[in-house]
Amino acid sequence: MTIQVFDVPCIQQIKEYATNALYCCPAKIRGALSDTEIVVENFASPDVLNELRVKNRNELLGLYKMHHENDTKNLILYRGPLVLYAGSSHESISNVVARVTVYEISHRANCVSLRKQWLDKIRRL
Repeated sequence: MTIQVFDVPCIQQIKEYATNALYCCPAKIRGALSDTEIVVENFASPDVLNELRVKNRNELLGLYKMHHENDTKNLILYRGPLVLYAGSSHESISNVVARVTVYEISHRANCVSLRKQWLDKIRRL
């Protein structure tokens, strides 16, 4: 197995890749994204991993979490696992971040059918 070598993006760069993906969001999902904050952490906390029953911290790439108590939404991206996945898959880190962003949000917004359209729009940029 060969691993792709590239510059490891900082937290701000990961956030920019996700923001670019959100910019291409289909109109049908836009309403679901109001008040969504993009948060980038190096890895998921042990509490999050336990809650989701994830045993390996490198397996959780992202999470779209709604906080009902204050009506906010967070797209949480985990930098370490994203970088590891991109390196082992030979896919650019920007593509991995865009795909995780699309999958997390479309799943929570019940708009899975719009994933292909959204990803196609991102690829054209």
